[in-house]
Amino acid sequence: MITRSQVKRQHLPFPSLTFSQILPFPSLDVWVKKERKETEKRANNDKKQIKKQEKCTKKEKTNYCTRASVEYNGMELIVSLLIFYKYINNYDKLIEKIEDISKNPTKYPNIIFNDFNVDFKNYKNDIYKKPKLVKNYITNFMKIRTHEKFQKKIKSIYICGKNNKHKKINELNKGLDKKDAKGDIYIDYVDKEIIGISVKQSVDATKSNYSVQKILGNDLDKKLTKVKKGYLKKNGFLSFKKIEREQINKLFYPENKKNTYWITLKKEIKYNNKKIIGKLIELLYSLNVKYEMYEFDGKNFKKLNEPIDLSTVKFEEHQPYYSTKYGEERKAAKLFYRLSVGEKKYRVEIRWKGNIYDASPQFQIHNDN
Repeated sequence: MITRSQVKRQHLPFPSLTFSQILPFPSLDVWVKKERKETEKRANNDKKQIKKQEKCTKKEKTNYCTRASVEYNGMELIVSLLIFYKYINNYDKLIEKIEDISKNPTKYPNIIFNDFNVDFKNYKNDIYKKPKLVKNYITNFMKIRTHEKFQKKIKSIYICGKNNKHKKINELNKGLDKKDAKGDIYIDYVDKEIIGISVKQSVDATKSNYSVQKILGNDLDKKLTKVKKGYLKKNGFLSFKKIEREQINKLFYPENKKNTYWITLKKEIKYNNKKIIGKLIELLYSLNVKYEMYEFDGKNFKKLNEPIDLSTVKFEEHQPYYSTKYGEERKAAKLFYRLSVGEKKYRVEIRWKGNIYDASPQFQIHNDN
């Protein structure tokens, strides 16, 4: 009779036999089949991952190696149409208008795109993919439609998106950092006033991304880069390789308390706290912008560039953010801070955008209340 140890040494299953034919252990047979399926699944996943990595190059970005594009946020077109055409008050009327623009674009010279042939198609596709979100978005916009800025006579609305190509808007923002001039659409009124509106898809959308090391300045940028590459070298990583991304990320998980880069960065954030607060508030609230800048996040419409009392602002590491709702420590290559502006709270994730070896982490800001 064949024993369990003999089965293990002979690397069963045999080509022509099953465990049930050899041993009266149906539970063992089931376990082996399950393990075989899991092994095959892992092997297939590994093959798929390798193929993804092979397709990703610096010169060629494909859908295999990038997240879903946020280049075209359909809400930018929706807000523009809801502002300009006040009779649009539900989903059906919005879709009817979009279809008419598609068929007769020359009838709509007041809604100005960077490139109609490219932009409109992408905005339309984004809108049609999420009807439920769009319906809620319209419902919420109806609640703020009586705002004074929507009652004035409008000449044109410029839809700029992530990369503005309108000469008039470029002239308006001349001398401003791109992160200051965050308007996704601009309303040009008959009385010649122009305002900008940052359009977010939802209240949960990322508010802003700012380079941590750039905000800290050139000297600290060089220092922190040196510390980071030294830490990676010590752990056996001398350059960036996509196949090693997961291993490198794990080095920056909160569980690694001896991560010299995070330790150094935390010290510099504490030492340069006032400088960081000043820059984050300046950028987040568009304080360098001379015209009025607003934000609509799918629920609230508010003016951004109002005076801020910096004495009410705090920026501190916030330990509760490191835990999931189940109380477990997050497995993420991030630090977590809270930015408090009076009663308003923001969750700030210090996280990597791009590969850790060559990049600076980003201050990624989210609503917290």
